[in-house]
Amino acid sequence: MRTLITVVVVGVGSLVGCGPGARDNGDDGSGGAVVDAPPCTAQLEVCDDGVDNDCDDRPDCADPDCSGVGACPVCGAVQVPMSTPLALPDGISSGTACSTDAQCTGAGTPNCVSKECHASYTSTLDFIGFGQGQKLDDPTKLLSVCVKAEHSWLRDLQVELINPDGAVFILRKWIDRTTIDEVYLGHANDSDAANNPVAGDGYEYCWTPSATLDMYTAPRESWNGHDVLPSGNYLSSAPWAALAGSPLNGMWTMRVTDLWGIDNGFMFEWKIAFDPSLVSDCSGPIIQ
Repeated sequence: MRTLITVVVVGVGSLVGCGPGARDNGDDGSGGAVVDAPPCTAQLEVCDDGVDNDCDDRPDCADPDCSGVGACPVCGAVQVPMSTPLALPDGISSGTACSTDAQCTGAGTPNCVSKECHASYTSTLDFIGFGQGQKLDDPTKLLSVCVKAEHSWLRDLQVELINPDGAVFILRKWIDRTTIDEVYLGHANDSDAANNPVAGDGYEYCWTPSATLDMYTAPRESWNGHDVLPSGNYLSSAPWAALAGSPLNGMWTMRVTDLWGIDNGFMFEWKIAFDPSLVSDCSGPIIQ
């Protein structure tokens, strides 16, 4: 399944030098004086005038202050929509015990999840928009990781973010389905056949550093006789602080694994958002 990645690139306007005093271009070529640009001390960036108004060497859309303003892209955020809803591999396992992906050499089950080799959905983004060697020193500046999905059993799933060092950060840890109640993600289609999965309606679920709700104890909606987890921001299973020190440039991977057979689900898109202040040039692409 090919993943479509959409990134908006906006060109940078011409740079105008600035400093603590007024800017002067001499004359206009006809002998007339050119009006000096005002000092930029304490000025806010104007996002469409081709001038570095606040003297941070980042004019217009290149400046994080312009993130999402007018024609400027949202800086630090990437959305990965699927061209069609993607059916998640349903409970496929080789039964082989493992502690790393390298031990999962069997065909079709290359991912070590919960100490067993499984088939997983993975999507990887190659980030290039940060400074060379830059790390996520403040983990709260990874603002959110979001998935739009539907599934008839939340407890079947383990959702993970893998950083460029290969460290696995568990967003939602799999819990043995015999120990907790059934909770739907979105309006799942629970009547489709395993050999002919049909997507229901997905909800967006995000993990953020400031979230306070746990997916398994949060208030639920009622739909079609089922408990449904509402869209919203949720606690990660791993402490957010564990993301500290992650390299920013490189491969960031979303991995979703269904660890139990029978009930299936779909993914519609996923998103990752970093604080714009981390990005060296907000006008250009941050992934390749």
